[in-house]
Amino acid sequence: MKLDDYYKIIQDSCPKLKFCECFDDTSPTWNFARHSHPYIELMYFIEGKGNLEVSGTQMSISLFDTVVYPAQWEHQEDMICEKKREVICLWVDLPELELEKPIQLHDQDNTVGQIFKIIYREGKREAPEPLLLEYEIKLLLTIILRNNNEAVNRRDVLANALQYIHAHFTKKITLDQLAALEHISKSYLSRCFKQHTGKTVIAYVNQLRIQTAKRLLISSSESANEIAYQVGFESIKYFFRTFKALEGESPASFRRRYKATIDG
Repeated sequence: MKLDDYYKIIQDSCPKLKFCECFDDTSPTWNFARHSHPYIELMYFIEGKGNLEVSGTQMSISLFDTVVYPAQWEHQEDMICEKKREVICLWVDLPELELEKPIQLHDQDNTVGQIFKIIYREGKREAPEPLLLEYEIKLLLTIILRNNNEAVNRRDVLANALQYIHAHFTKKITLDQLAALEHISKSYLSRCFKQHTGKTVIAYVNQLRIQTAKRLLISSSESANEIAYQVGFESIKYFFRTFKALEGESPASFRRRYKATIDG
């Protein structure tokens, strides 16, 4: 189902809050057995770490993660006991919204967490306001689905970029080239790539080239200069400088040290 279809379902619906609770270390109602609910379950992890199992799929969860279980989906939580735990749990009755699979998101700017807390506080009032709850639940679901769609798109972009890099790293690769292949801006690709890999595109490509160069230094008798060109470096000087920066020694030193280890 397309994102706009989900938006329309949420907009036209009247979601009802069936349950809200904030579980912590002292709560007696934790359910660690495999179970399911007749409603959509939304959980926000204020504190704590653990693992979830949903239909055979494992998820690792931690601070500020949001998890959404579709109605009737079996799941099981396994929290790490030595860690402090605090989780807001909501059950929402919205049968029109048929989610295809569970959702896991990290709340980077606390937007989702704030809405969870508003719903929880209102739901715990002696006389909750139904219109306010309906509005906040719709807002929460809309933001979660939007953020999840953006996260999926980022993963697709990164998967395609990484696949291209691994297939073509011995040739010239630029950020402009990768961005054009995905029809996205250079800044967006650069930001997503760094968030996912912890490296810039150039640093990732260089590391891949150096790892390949190390294998060739071990397995062949070709000179370091020849290997530099084979793995994609256009400058011998840049190859030697990059190798030393990443490995702490020159290609010749690496080859001699490996040979000495093999020879005993």
